[in-house]
Amino acid sequence: MMQYKWCVCDMDGTLLNSEDAISKENEIALKELQQKGVEVIIASGRVDLMVKRFIKQLDLKGHVISCNGGLIRNIETGKILYSKLIDKEIVRGIIDYCMDSRIDFLMYTTSIVYSSRNNPRAEKYEGLNKVLSEDLQISIKYIDKESIEMVNELDTLKILLVCNNHEEVKLLEKKFSKYDSLTVVSSANCVLDIMASNTSKGKALKILSDMLAVDLNKVIAFGDNYNDIEMFQCVGMPIAVDNAVEAIKLQSKYVTKSNDESGIAYAINNFIL
Repeated sequence: MMQYKWCVCDMDGTLLNSEDAISKENEIALKELQQKGVEVIIASGRVDLMVKRFIKQLDLKGHVISCNGGLIRNIETGKILYSKLIDKEIVRGIIDYCMDSRIDFLMYTTSIVYSSRNNPRAEKYEGLNKVLSEDLQISIKYIDKESIEMVNELDTLKILLVCNNHEEVKLLEKKFSKYDSLTVVSSANCVLDIMASNTSKGKALKILSDMLAVDLNKVIAFGDNYNDIEMFQCVGMPIAVDNAVEAIKLQSKYVTKSNDESGIAYAINNFIL
């Protein structure tokens, strides 16, 4: 009998390869886990609106953690089980700063992704929408100086800042970390995630495990970056992909192959099954 209850997967740099896709090997391994009674849970820095196509590919039925733990949603019912919002005044201040400094951003809400104009990341999703079925498309709206007042009314779960280089990430991290009401963390190269204070994938996992009476010692977690650290610290089987940052590898029980070598499938087949 399988001793694990959940298998929690970070997306970018972990479950997804460099082509932004789930390999066939990873898909097969995760579906095999599900057949053995293990719930597979996506835990992403992205908002769950952006991972609907991957949820469908893996045929997931349970729960999804998104916005680095700022949102937990039931996949089948769409019911929000937990959310944590950033203070509206602080959101406006961050967006004003981005506009003045010409920093591209994405703002995540429960139903719409808001973006700066001419943002390559938003344009990528616009392009993706053209080939996705309507139910999997991502609703995107744009904010500029003329429409900035709308920011005051939005319930924002996360702001993602798109930086030019690592030095800019560190400067912005230092700037916004001064706010006691914010959690600031880098989740990938040249991006900075801003959420409400005390937001993390680990915190969300603890909340969901309390709701569903699941022992976190019976949870596997896969990750690669700084926003996965709290998640690794609270589960029984943390596994880093080979391309992970050193801080994540230090928190792991195993280091598997990289995200471009179907590292999740390798770990499931060699360490779990």
